[in-house]
Amino acid sequence: MHAHSPDITSRLATTGQLLVRSGIEIGRLLDAMHQDRDAVTSSLPPQLLFLSQLLYVEPVRGFLLLAYSDHKPSNTAALAARSLTLRCNHRGAQFAFSASTPRQAAHAGRPCIQCSLPTAILGMQQRRGGARVLVPAEAPVACDLRMGLQAFAARVADVSLDGIAMLVSDAAIPLCEGTRLERARIRHPQSEPFEVDLVVRHVSRVVLPNGERASRIGCTVVGSREMLENLVRLFVIDLA
Repeated sequence: MHAHSPDITSRLATTGQLLVRSGIEIGRLLDAMHQDRDAVTSSLPPQLLFLSQLLYVEPVRGFLLLAYSDHKPSNTAALAARSLTLRCNHRGAQFAFSASTPRQAAHAGRPCIQCSLPTAILGMQQRRGGARVLVPAEAPVACDLRMGLQAFAARVADVSLDGIAMLVSDAAIPLCEGTRLERARIRHPQSEPFEVDLVVRHVSRVVLPNGERASRIGCTVVGSREMLENLVRLFVIDLA
């Protein structure tokens, strides 16, 4: 673990523009917007502005709750949309993200709008222009795990700036809390392979969307800051 926990806004101060695809960091960022009571907006046809706030963020179940706007036609338009493109000024930076499948819900006894969590968030410093950015297609991040003389295949599903990684692997791999996985080899189509050490924090059994059983492995990345940076850059992409 590192002595401090960097966040997306502090990283933006040095990079200027980021694409965040880490589910862990997306959840943290949305929760910070909620705690700060930041306004979120979406432009909807015909020339309507949906002005709202985040009421609740549920990263495990994968949804967020938005407050109703004071403008009823905007609420109607938001609920009729297939997806909302939301923008937020948060701690000196601008963020944009899509929240899909809006539908009616309730929070603390009051009506609101529920959407799926975004899979990516684009952030940029406010002094930068609003140029359109081509979002890179998501690519699989593979990981070869070594246990003694045996090697197992896994997928890196997520990683945070402070070195918490989430792997998905075959359910038959015998892993438990505290296991140290040395020289795990990370492979990505758009980067050179590299190696990191991992320490298992927890293991849970899950069922994948295709019906297959798998293990979800929470790990801590051990090693140099450079090694962690190589891994983070696959999920938090500097666009500057």
